[in-house]
Amino acid sequence: MPEGCGRAVLLNGAVAVPDGRGMLRRLTALAATATLAAAGIATPASAAYAACRPAAGSPRCVVWTGKVVWVADGDTLKVDIAGDGTAEARSVRLIGVQAMEQTAYSPRPERRRGECHSLTATAAVERLVKAGGGRVRMTAQVPSSSSRDRPLRSVAVRIGGQWRDLGHELVRAGHALWLPFADEWAWDADYQFAAQKAAVEHRQIYDTAGCGVGPAQDAGLTVWVNGDADGPDEANLNGEWIRIGNPSARDVPLGGWWVRDSGLRRYTFAAGTVAPAGGAVYVHVGKGTDTATHKYWGLTAPVFSNILPALHVNGDGGYLFDPQGDLRSWMIYPCRTACGSPLTGRVALRVRPTGSELVELVNTGSEPVDLFGHVVTGRSWAYRFEERTVLAAGEAFTVPLGDGRHVLADDGGVVTLLTADQWTVTCAAWGSGQC
Repeated sequence: MPEGCGRAVLLNGAVAVPDGRGMLRRLTALAATATLAAAGIATPASAAYAACRPAAGSPRCVVWTGKVVWVADGDTLKVDIAGDGTAEARSVRLIGVQAMEQTAYSPRPERRRGECHSLTATAAVERLVKAGGGRVRMTAQVPSSSSRDRPLRSVAVRIGGQWRDLGHELVRAGHALWLPFADEWAWDADYQFAAQKAAVEHRQIYDTAGCGVGPAQDAGLTVWVNGDADGPDEANLNGEWIRIGNPSARDVPLGGWWVRDSGLRRYTFAAGTVAPAGGAVYVHVGKGTDTATHKYWGLTAPVFSNILPALHVNGDGGYLFDPQGDLRSWMIYPCRTACGSPLTGRVALRVRPTGSELVELVNTGSEPVDLFGHVVTGRSWAYRFEERTVLAAGEAFTVPLGDGRHVLADDGGVVTLLTADQWTVTCAAWGSGQC
């Protein structure tokens, strides 16, 4: 469920003000100035505004400048902000990125400590800042956006006459995860694509043995994030889950492994947890009684964002780490690059929206197909193939529909077959519906 849809927004500590739909208001310049003054954050004296990004159609952002005093970690800088009336260095949190956590902070690299990949991310920021002479340009759509009392800003350095976005550089190089922040959405599409490119290339954090060869290194564990629970997400927390699949022929102990969203929320598997050979372990977001293969995070609100482009909610990610800190498997959705499905061109949807409603998935090829890892969706329902489901050539699978409820509009609609990471394989439309 997207942070901010139907509830107040607080993502990783980010301050937010919901409107009637729960989405963040676009603050006017006057309101923003008042908020900043109340918070002690200086508005640029000339009320400078510029495009948030160089791409066509970019929204407008407020602009600040400053001088970096030192780099705290891979997503936080200490900046002397120009025009704020002080020489004090203020912590500035980068929009859109999540580096691995440090545990000891210092301007002196030899004194730093942290999780695997954390110090290399900090060093990468330092190199870019140094190349830009320490001067930075900071932008934000909502000037009052903050995370843990740190202003949220996109930060750029000028190198060789060109402004370079630190967030993009970090994500594209694999030094940090893409982290969508509520109401600071201008960078999401770019960072999401950059993250998926880094993942495909196994750069830095996406090198599954970057911290050393780990347990069950060749097991090929998989991650499937279901971020859109059936019905209202707040009423069905356990309908949000991460599925850890084990396609190998042997059990994989998961004690000490952990899963996370793109923020700081983590669930660590207890000793004795096992991903069975050919099976899976689920981590449900809400509360419940653990079984061998179904675990419960115990959270009280949805974690994973849906995909609602009209509301600038652009997806999310889920990640599996082994005990030494290697990222072993992940899913960033929706898929933007290197997407595909073995079902492409081999299956078709048949829909009967009137009378006795029917949705069928038909194998149109000459060889068997496995539907596992795919989802059939309609306007308000979904059916997920979470286990092997093999169709022989010419065979049809009848998709269960809404426990007998009427779910297909007579006058028009669309049914879509998606991959687990939300890439469209095929669709069927009728009436006023369009694929």
